[in-house]
Amino acid sequence: MPMASLTIPHRVHFGSLILAASLSLTACGDGGGSGGGGPEPTARRFAVTVTAAPDFSSGATSVIAAEPPRTARNELVPTVSDLAVACHGRYFFRIERFQADNVTKFDVDAPDRVLWQATTQDPTDTVSSNPGALAFVDDTKAYLLRYGSKKAWIVNPSATDPTGFKTGDLDLSAYDEGDGVPEMQAAVVVGDRLFVVLQRLNFFVPSETAYVAVFDVATDTEIDTGRGADGLKGIPLEVRNPMTLRYDPATGLLYVAAPGRFAFGGAPAEYTGGIETIDPVTFETRLVVDDGTDDDHPLGQILDAVVVDAQTGYLIGSAGYQDNTLYRFDPASGAVVSNASGPRAVLGLAGLNLTHLAVAPDGRVWIGNGDPTAPGMMVLAPAPDPDDDALEEALIGTSLNPLQTCFAEVAG
Repeated sequence: MPMASLTIPHRVHFGSLILAASLSLTACGDGGGSGGGGPEPTARRFAVTVTAAPDFSSGATSVIAAEPPRTARNELVPTVSDLAVACHGRYFFRIERFQADNVTKFDVDAPDRVLWQATTQDPTDTVSSNPGALAFVDDTKAYLLRYGSKKAWIVNPSATDPTGFKTGDLDLSAYDEGDGVPEMQAAVVVGDRLFVVLQRLNFFVPSETAYVAVFDVATDTEIDTGRGADGLKGIPLEVRNPMTLRYDPATGLLYVAAPGRFAFGGAPAEYTGGIETIDPVTFETRLVVDDGTDDDHPLGQILDAVVVDAQTGYLIGSAGYQDNTLYRFDPASGAVVSNASGPRAVLGLAGLNLTHLAVAPDGRVWIGNGDPTAPGMMVLAPAPDPDDDALEEALIGTSLNPLQTCFAEVAG
């Protein structure tokens, strides 16, 4: 999950498009010694960020060393602007979305060299498959979400060429609410289960209940959670227009962030979003952070959220176009760090074009900033006391506006 002057083509990735419009639109060590009782070799980690020009005329990739000095290589392998990215081990997969319809595999040690590129179109597809996310089971199995289709793909990320990429399908047509597709937006694998967020927009309007479908990754069969209605097996959500889905091992919960309905086409914003948790074992849900009402919404619309540990989470709240603020919240209680005036911006990061959040393996929070003159990534070091949160990097320049970030790792 998937523009400054908003025009919507047929079957565009609407969640990606509106989010982009709202936003101005997931040196390392050289390794230790070996043998002789010396230190074990350390992994080299990198942040891989897909980027887009401010006018969305083009896109590219930035690769940044995840540890200081955090040097960046920018504008790698230029392409279209509607992009997503997924990392697995040392490899990253750049997804070109609406009407580009492909997945390109790279090795992070040679991020300017294409290993292979696979189409995401089936021979019978008549419209853009609009791929948007990859969820990995292991080295040889993953799931590719196709926003413009009723079918997700089962894929082999270790395929040596494009012909071996697709290995099967998941049928999600039961969740189509009437416009032809269920709008599969985000996914994550937890243990032996795949969780897929289905926005279920009705011609771009979140008028229907969103769902999370659950599949057994060993058999690729859907699990009946016992919570659905109208014959649906999945988990109904309270929030509308879900955009992101993440799992936190510290709490053992899945976190869904949703903005509700964006203001569009003369219709006002609807505050039907928030942050909702899902227990991946019992399938129980709980609204942890409520985005408020039409009359009272101090956080604005919630565009993204991450959880660092059982006590620490961060969210991006939007008050309008390019007017986004970073807040800290308690993942258990949902309480947002506040002062006498209401929710308090983290380190004064307010009224900015904050584009996305990503948690690095070391627990740092990487924050995309689509600044019109100096776009790039910021790195936040969380602390037990919110007053001690620190911005380690105020700007790692990415040349183009950052859209999404994942982390790749090369073993030492």
